[in-house]
This record gives sequence, C-alpha cells and structure tokens, in this order.
Amino acid sequence: MNNWKNSKKSGIVLWLLVLSLGMSVMAGCQNKEALEKEKKYRETGITKMEEGDYAGAVESFQKALDQSLAVVGELEIDICYYKAAAQYKSGDTEGAMETYQALMDYDKKSGDPYYLRGCIYLKEGDTKKAKEDFDKALELEKDDYELYVSIYENLMGIGETEEAGKILEEALKLDGEEAADYRERGHIYLLMGDYESARKELDKAINKEDMKALLYMAQVYDAQGNTSQAQALYESYSARNGSDSQTLSTLGEMQMEQGNYQQALQFFQQALAADNVTNEQAIRKNEIIAYEQLKDFASAKEKMAAYLEAYPEDEQAQREFVFLQTR
Repeated sequence: MNNWKNSKKSGIVLWLLVLSLGMSVMAGCQNKEALEKEKKYRETGITKMEEGDYAGAVESFQKALDQSLAVVGELEIDICYYKAAAQYKSGDTEGAMETYQALMDYDKKSGDPYYLRGCIYLKEGDTKKAKEDFDKALELEKDDYELYVSIYENLMGIGETEEAGKILEEALKLDGEEAADYRERGHIYLLMGDYESARKELDKAINKEDMKALLYMAQVYDAQGNTSQAQALYESYSARNGSDSQTLSTLGEMQMEQGNYQQALQFFQQALAADNVTNEQAIRKNEIIAYEQLKDFASAKEKMAAYLEAYPEDEQAQREFVFLQTR
C-alpha cells in the first residue's frame, strides 16, 4: 500500500513538472498507439469507478496519463478530473488536492478545480478553505449563475444558511438583460423566497419568449400554495412545446431542482419513450442522476454502464458525472 501511494505521488509530481514546463507545445508527438492506450486506460478507470474500485481507477487513470508523452490537451485534463474524483473516493484526500492543484497550475482561468476542491474541503469540515476556493471559482467564473447556485446548495447542505444567502446576493449583482439573465435572477429570487421579485424577473424573461422561465414561475406559485395556477402554467408550457422529448426532459429537470426525484424520473422515462427522442444523451444522464438521488444505486449503476457503452467518447457528459460524485 505504501509503495503504491509513493509511486502515485511521484506520478503527480512528474505531471506537475510537465505542466509547469509548458510541455503542451509538444502536442502532436504522441503516436496513434499511445493515444489508443490512453483512451483504453481511461475507459478502464471509468469502469472501475462504477464498480467502486476507486484505487484501481486511480491506477488506470495514472497509466492513461503515462501514455500522453508530455502532450497536454483536453483528454489529459479530463483524465485528471476523473483521477481527482477517484483519489478522493479512495480515501486519498491529499492526492486529490494535489491533482486539483495541478489543474489550477495548468489552466489559471478555470474555476472548476477550485469549486471541486472547495467541495472536498467542505466535506472534510474545513469551511474556511472551502469558502476561499468557492470565492476563487466565482472570481474566475463570475458570470456563471449555475456556479453560484451550486455553491449555495453546498453551503445550505451543511447549514451555512447565512453564507449561502450571501452567495445568492452576489449573483443578483450580475448584469445582463438577456432572457436567460432575467430567468436566472428570477430563479435566485425563488430560492431566496422573494416571490414578488421572482415574478418580476420571470415576467421579463417570459416576455422574451423564455419558456423555462414559465416553469420557474410555476414553481413560484407552487411555493405560495397556489397549485391551480402552477398547474395551469405547466399545462401552458406543455401546450406550447408539445409532449416531445425536449419538453418532458425540461419538466424532469425542473422537478429535480425541487427535489421531486420520483416525479423527475417519470418525466425522463416518458421522454425516452417518446416517438422522436432528440436529446437522448442528456435524458439518460439525468435518469441516472434521479436514480442516485432516490438511493437506487443498483439501477443507477446498470444505467450508467449502458450509457457509457453507448457514449464512450462523450467527455462533457462524463465530466458532469464526475462533478456529481464530488458534491
């Protein structure tokens, strides 16, 4: 065990050295065989994570990185994110921190590693360092409403209601007069319980034909106990958008945000059963998340295995799955 840990740490140090020397200029030196091996080790690592063999996953991800031959690109960054998640899951918190630090050193403009490391600090009970990382993530991704909401949810999860409220207040300072800006500000007011302000912002978004805002408005009415008006808005949304996979998927996402995971799962499954499924990838991923939230890990594992078999190269969707594991 000690030999494995020391070897793994040496791998991280070497990787940091590669990054610090700016070896990305050597992109193109990696041959086809090495690239195929790198992808294969990455897939093996993902499979081991699904099986709960996190130590084995770390080893596979390190072998994948060893094939990169000093090439630093999106694939290597993706593998590092997976490796950090596997390290933390295996109990190697220090190793996960080092991997996130390597990512920070390589891409100084990305807030993702700071956010993810902040989530680890939060789980480890170091709220001060978690907040510092969250602040840095927001500094780098200052226009990302979703990041503000994610941090808010993490802080609420440990009872830091005052700090969580401050995060939402900061989000409301963002400028923007696009439909999405009004919609997201309305969503934030909804989370804050300021339903009057939420309605004002959402009305502006709806006037700009933002249909998701219509669903947030329904949630406002739901929160106020006006279920009939909320139902009318849901029906209005369905009438405008039909019962296609996209509409059903959006309804499922909204239910997820409210914590109604069983209802969300039903919407996702209805979406997958629609005649013309235009966004199957996203729906299948959300279906897995719903199962996880319902603590039905057997179903989640089964669905994830099928998903990765169908979309082995979908790095963005797989990255989001890793993010979920760190929350």
